[in-house]
Amino acid sequence: MFKSGFVSIVGRPNVGKSTLVNQLIGKKVSIVSYKPQTTRDVIRGIYHDQDCQIIFTDTPGIHKSEDLLGEIMNTNAANVSSDAEIIIMLVDASNPSTKSDKYVLEKIKNQQSPLFLVLNKIDQISKKDLLDQLTYYGSLQCFQEIIPISALKKDNLDHLLEVIKQYLPEGPQYFPVDMVSDHSQSFRIAETIREKILFLTQEEVPYSIGVYCENIKETEKRMAIQAIVLVNRESQKGIIIGENGQMLKKIIQWTQKDLKEQFQKSIRLEIYVKAYKNWRNNTRILKMLGYEVE
Repeated sequence: MFKSGFVSIVGRPNVGKSTLVNQLIGKKVSIVSYKPQTTRDVIRGIYHDQDCQIIFTDTPGIHKSEDLLGEIMNTNAANVSSDAEIIIMLVDASNPSTKSDKYVLEKIKNQQSPLFLVLNKIDQISKKDLLDQLTYYGSLQCFQEIIPISALKKDNLDHLLEVIKQYLPEGPQYFPVDMVSDHSQSFRIAETIREKILFLTQEEVPYSIGVYCENIKETEKRMAIQAIVLVNRESQKGIIIGENGQMLKKIIQWTQKDLKEQFQKSIRLEIYVKAYKNWRNNTRILKMLGYEVE
């Protein structure tokens, strides 16, 4: 019997959702950063096995939104969870945040799908702390399964997969076996650029940057890309460009290397940085970035 289904991974920002999806799939389908709200879109990673296909959805961190983009992110996370066969609430065992986690739980606890509590980063806590947290979450009586893991160390991920398979219904193969994500080429490029900016600028540039591909020209062996990076202020633009353009040059070099590995082609990347105040509340720009805005 072949099983298949959608598994939604939700949680507050920065608990390791993207790392978990990447480790389960075995390939990088979500960008990873220590900064909150790194994931803005619903990312689907596709796990293939002989007897099942699991479509994992890495959702934006559920949080109290302060702008239109934040509202869209929360709506997307909630909508995906309502359609899933299984919902995984991921929490950071090394940094308990009862208030934030309760906020997430309130958003999802009334869904009809089985709800798993997955405790991540258990490699960073003592056995006593782990036992205390398992006891606490068990006392809530909200979860069909409670599973401790370390996504980064791949600890207990095989067990997590086996439990997921037990709950999946019989179903079709939704995607070809060589497909690990259903996102477009331009989306993957834009996300890779954004990842490098977040990593290389560290604390200097906040998460409020947007990236989109303006033009992509491709041959069998080469890919030429023109991309736009949006920031809120001119000062942020200067940080990304850097003195004599050195930071932007480094961002381009790192991105080209990553994209070359992803697409197995020679990459020529041009990035243009534009300051646009309060773009996260601008419906025209959000639509241009691919978000559905009512």
